[in-house]
Amino acid sequence: MKVAIPIYENRISPRFDFSPEMWIVEVERGEIVGREKFFTADLSLAQRLERVTSNGVDKLICGGIDSFSRNQLGNRGIDVVQDIIGDAEMVIHLLMNGRLRPGLCCERRRGRGLCTWRRGQR
Repeated sequence: MKVAIPIYENRISPRFDFSPEMWIVEVERGEIVGREKFFTADLSLAQRLERVTSNGVDKLICGGIDSFSRNQLGNRGIDVVQDIIGDAEMVIHLLMNGRLRPGLCCERRRGRGLCTWRRGQR
């Protein structure tokens, strides 16, 4: 499975369409087998969508995303998991363990990770 993650300073970017970079992580049998990083700050929305789809991405994990982009990705068979906040590495770990759900907030505090549900989510 290939997963695209819009990134801002090693965190999930608050918005898909404004992230300065994106990671594409390839996961097989619960292990990361590939990782690619590319810059997206100068890409238009159409170019971002094309970059995600041309890389064979199966899933996009993001903070916020506009309905047009979500629909375009969905129409291309890409599962969008939105409303995720926090440390990107922690989010990848949750994904690999089958515990990633919309509405999670994952933070590193005092040397350890903590993931909580935001109010109104479950």
